Amino acid sequence: MRAVFPPREELLDRILRDSLLSNGLRPMQIDDNAARVLQLLTTLHRPQQVVEIGTYFGYSAIHIARGLPPGGRLVSLEVDADLASLAQDNLKQAGLTDSVEVIVGLAADYLTELAPESQDMVFIDADKVSYPAYLKLCFPLLRHGGMLVADDVFADGDFSSESPGDDGGGAVRAINAYNRATARSPQLLSAFIGTDNGLMVSYKR
Repeated sequence: MRAVFPPREELLDRILRDSLLSNGLRPMQIDDNAARVLQLLTTLHRPQQVVEIGTYFGYSAIHIARGLPPGGRLVSLEVDADLASLAQDNLKQAGLTDSVEVIVGLAADYLTELAPESQDMVFIDADKVSYPAYLKLCFPLLRHGGMLVADDVFADGDFSSESPGDDGGGAVRAINAYNRATARSPQLLSAFIGTDNGLMVSYKR
């Protein structure tokens, strides 16, 4: 894939290098191809209201925000205040602070306060054990015609740092439960996209 696309742009390369090397973070961000897919989906779907669960250092938020139409807004939820601060710095570098708000706290607390069918798009890339719970919370929030996207759905990797206390088995079972629920729901049209870690893209009928 890297032989096909041009080199990663300097800004994104600097954000990745500074976030991972200077701050000692693990490379758990969305991969470059998945980031492109996410920006493409956002560009095509043209959502006005988007929620992201799991900001990390803002790499996926940058790509979502770049695909937003005029007036579109992204709210990104992050439980770790230090990561949220880093993400805000990265979004500022990318010139996207006007279209993105990073909120610190438990995602469930924020999601339960949103109005039903108020969101055009939701992106999930957080605690894997909680994927089924996030689906239960987010489905009512999506309008008909809304899009739900989840990363890491191939359930292949070490998720211990994202799911403290889990040996990996719980995360894998949760991701597989999420996949089955979205794939078999008559209210969703879903498909896998073969990025490095897999995206599940679902359209609410």
